[in-house]
This record gives sequence, C-alpha cells and structure tokens, in this order.
Amino acid sequence: MKPFALLALCAALSACGYRLAGHGGALPASTRIVAVLPFANHTRQPQLSQAISAAVAQEFLLRTHDRVQARVAGSDVAVHGDLLDLEVNPVTFDASSGRATTVEVIIHLQAWVTAEPSGRELFRNNDLVFHDQYQISTEQQSFFEEDSTAFRRLSRSTAQTLVADILEAF
Repeated sequence: MKPFALLALCAALSACGYRLAGHGGALPASTRIVAVLPFANHTRQPQLSQAISAAVAQEFLLRTHDRVQARVAGSDVAVHGDLLDLEVNPVTFDASSGRATTVEVIIHLQAWVTAEPSGRELFRNNDLVFHDQYQISTEQQSFFEEDSTAFRRLSRSTAQTLVADILEAF
C-alpha cells in the first residue's frame, strides 16, 4: 500500500471514531495498580456480588499488565460497584407440572472508577443491566439448580463488559 493511501486510511478511520484497543480509556496511562473493591450488595444473593467483584479483578488481570489488589491503599485507581437489583423471572414452564423450567436472571448495577489517592472520578455508569438464563430440572430425583453456574457465567460476562467499558472509555 502506498504511503499516501495508508495515511488517508488512518485519517478516515480516526475521523470515524475508531481507535486502537487499550488506548484512550478511562484509566490514566500511568496506572500500574488497580484496586477492585468488593461490590456493595443490595440484593439477597451475597455470592453474586462477590462473584462479580472477583470476575472484574480477573478480567483486569487478563486484559492489562496492571497489578490488581482488593484494597485502595497503594493503588493508582479503584473500581467501585453497587449491585442494585436482582430479578429472577420464569421464561418457560413444564406443561404437566406447571413448574418453571427456564429462568432468566437480570442484574442491575452501577460502577465507577476513581483516581487514587485524590478520589477524582474517572469513569461512571449508573445503569448497567445484564441477563442470563438457566435451566431448572423438573425431575425430583435429579433436581439440581443451575443458579450457581448461571451466576458465575453472568459474573464473567458482566466483568468482561464492564472492564471493556472502563478500558475503552465507552
């Protein structure tokens, strides 16, 4: 490709809002230590907020070269979150028993990132909504709730989206 064509392509892409992954995010370039604090929980599912916090920490480890810790002291930035609501809605039912066979889990949360030690806010999203479905066995002998698996799956997808939003400043 000729240099002029390459330059024109780069200019066109930058004018359309495209940018390289990992550049232009909400975190300062000097960030080396990220504190992922336990998300506050306003639901009756304590394991879900713990799973989301752990998944967010894991996602930062996977996507950055930063050190991740659970305390603010010594960090460059801190990730905060509130698990605001958890809804569990039946989606499909067994015709013979009338019991739900598929349930949809919907979570609402807010998250923000602060620069430390100043506490200056770098990122905030007060309206994050995520959902997943899981199956419920209709047979009493093999009755096994998949909710813990669904919560882990939901925690991972929530963390992936949240960390992408933070790193790309969506």
